[in-house]
Amino acid sequence: MPRTQWEVKLEALRRDNRSGAEEILAKALDLLIEAIAESSPSGVLSYKEWLLRISRQIVAAQPSMGVLFRLVNDMLWACDGVMNSTEMRQKALDFLQDYQQQQETTLQAVIDQAAQYLANFASLMTYSRSSTVARVFTTMAERNIKPRIYCSEGRPMLEGQTLASELSWAGLDVILGIDMALFGWLGEVRALVIGADSIGSAGLVNKVGTAALMHAAMEQEIPRIVVCSSLKFLPEDYLVGQSLRSGAPEEIMPVSSENITVRNVYFDVTPLELVSVVINEKGPLEYEELLQELAQIRTYPGLRGR
Repeated sequence: MPRTQWEVKLEALRRDNRSGAEEILAKALDLLIEAIAESSPSGVLSYKEWLLRISRQIVAAQPSMGVLFRLVNDMLWACDGVMNSTEMRQKALDFLQDYQQQQETTLQAVIDQAAQYLANFASLMTYSRSSTVARVFTTMAERNIKPRIYCSEGRPMLEGQTLASELSWAGLDVILGIDMALFGWLGEVRALVIGADSIGSAGLVNKVGTAALMHAAMEQEIPRIVVCSSLKFLPEDYLVGQSLRSGAPEEIMPVSSENITVRNVYFDVTPLELVSVVINEKGPLEYEELLQELAQIRTYPGLRGR
């Protein structure tokens, strides 16, 4: 049986291991809007079950990207209590289209808040490539605020090299090294700035190595600053890290011996206690304030469990 367009596009989303959370979110939004716009509602219960099914498929495509869970979770709450399937379809579409329009506004607010907060730091370190963090740094350069940026190549996909080029084109001085070099360079920087794929009460999900780097920065009393929108915040009962994605072994090296096991882990979880501040669209949040924000998010019942 030939695969449907939905299955083909969902598979493309699942296989995307280069895009950051913001890019993945944009692709998922387009996919959901297209699927729901083309759907033909019948009974309200069957349509609600269909919405739940495609929502869970979106989350399963990129389980480490908590922003996808928040997207479908909030969409389902927006449709909750609607007793007509046609109205439910319209509610879902209205929510997604409003979300799409507000996404850039929210992101720009995050960037403005972070650029202002970081303005007095003469040197900053980042790890991997967060598109949000990249835009913060380039916005600072546009405002003639030009800290020296320390970053690493970001193996195995080398996204750090891409980031270094982007920042140099913006006129920033960049120090680039291998990933492990960052630990030795911590004493040269005023703060560590990272993005996040998601944040929950159990910690923040980001590229593997983040937790160790954050811990090392804490030991040297260097501020650990996370930049992301509240759309990446997850409910307290969401099990952050239960399905952290791994990549193909060949991304690290071809396996030529049965005695070699290549573990290509993409993400790890950093305890929130290691974070100095999270900057979102409303401004900086310290630990207790962040926990209060997370406590206000409810999981839609149909999304609980695997």
